[in-house]
Amino acid sequence: MLRGREIKERLGAMRFYLLLVALLVLTMYAGVRLGNVQYSYQKEKIAGLEQTIDAITTENHQLTKQMNIVGVELEVERLANQKLQSSLRQAMEGETGLRQELAFYKKIMAPELEEQGVVIDSVDIEASNSEGYYRFALVLMQKNQHKGMVQGNVSLQLSGTVNGETRQLDIRTLMDESAQELDFNFKYFEVLSGTFRLPEGFVPQRLNVVCDMTKPKRGQLERSFRWQLNNPEPSDTPVNS
Repeated sequence: MLRGREIKERLGAMRFYLLLVALLVLTMYAGVRLGNVQYSYQKEKIAGLEQTIDAITTENHQLTKQMNIVGVELEVERLANQKLQSSLRQAMEGETGLRQELAFYKKIMAPELEEQGVVIDSVDIEASNSEGYYRFALVLMQKNQHKGMVQGNVSLQLSGTVNGETRQLDIRTLMDESAQELDFNFKYFEVLSGTFRLPEGFVPQRLNVVCDMTKPKRGQLERSFRWQLNNPEPSDTPVNS
C-alpha cells in the first residue's frame, strides 16, 4: 500500500491537498445525509408515538364516559331497588293491619265460633338431616269445658321470596305424594305433622295456617306465624270466621 508521503510525492502537494479536501467534503456530506435520514426516522417514530398517545387518550375518555354512564345506571337501579323494598315493606305492614281489622270484625260478626273454643295453638318447624327438607308439627286444641268432636282440614300457606320476588307456596304441594291429607278429628287436641322440601332459592318469611271446620259448626280459623326454625312466632292475632 502507498503511504501518505508517497502519494503526496506522486500527486504533488496541490493535488494531494485537493484530494484531502474532497475526501473531507465527501465525509461531511455523507454524515449530513446520514443525520438527515436518522432525523427523518426519529421524526416519523415520534409522530407515530404521538398518534398512539392520542388514540389511547381518546379511548380512555370513551371508557371513562362509559364508566360514568354505568355508574349512573347502577345508582338508579339501587335507588329503584330501595324504593321497591320500601313499597313491599309498607304493603306487608298494611296487610298486617288489614288482617287485624278483619279479625276484629269477624269476632263481632261470628262470635259463635269463639264459643267452640278451637284454637291454632302453635307450629314447630325444624330442619331435617336431608338438605332442603323440613318437618312441621301443628298443634290444634279445644278449650271448651264441655268438649265435643271437632272435624275439618288444614291448609298451610308459606310466603317468601325468590330472587327478590314475592311467592306463596302451599306446603301440601311440597310434601311427598304419599303424605296424608291434613285433616283433623279430635276432642281435646291433635298434632298434625309432615315433611316438606323447599324449592331452591326460596327464602321463607311467614307461615299462614287456615283451618276449615266442618263440625260441629262450619267456619274458618286462621293464624299467621313468622318463619323461625324450631318455634315460629305468631305475626298477628288469630283470625276466626
